[in-house]
Amino acid sequence: MAAPFSCQLRVQFYHTDAQGRVFYAHFFAFLEQARCAFWEALGFDEATVRQIEQETVVVHLEADYLGPAAFYDLLRVEVSVEALGKSSLRLGYRIAQARSGEEIFRARTVLVQIDPTTARARPWSEAFRQAILAHCSPQGGQA
Repeated sequence: MAAPFSCQLRVQFYHTDAQGRVFYAHFFAFLEQARCAFWEALGFDEATVRQIEQETVVVHLEADYLGPAAFYDLLRVEVSVEALGKSSLRLGYRIAQARSGEEIFRARTVLVQIDPTTARARPWSEAFRQAILAHCSPQGGQA
């Protein structure tokens, strides 16, 4: 299995709540931002990233909040491929404080590629599959 893709994000003031911590819903936006950066790291251009995101739906999401983040914290978000199916992709995420390495959030999503006109699942393109497989060997088979 290849090392997870990672990127860094800076917590902005608008991400925080009255307690000065990142409001929980913003963690999901961090996952999206990291996922799009992952597509770019796989070699997809801006138009293809848009197409991938417009033609996939999140059909499953699970998350564990493990610790706080505050304004201007630097976070490291890791994205790993857990399973690649015919039309599905299971991704694992880990968010940690960049400086200390302390894990503060963990999540998993299952994405399904859809045909935008029928809203039905369709297989990943061969180019997408090859980009994922070139990055890593998915564990566990089908998502």
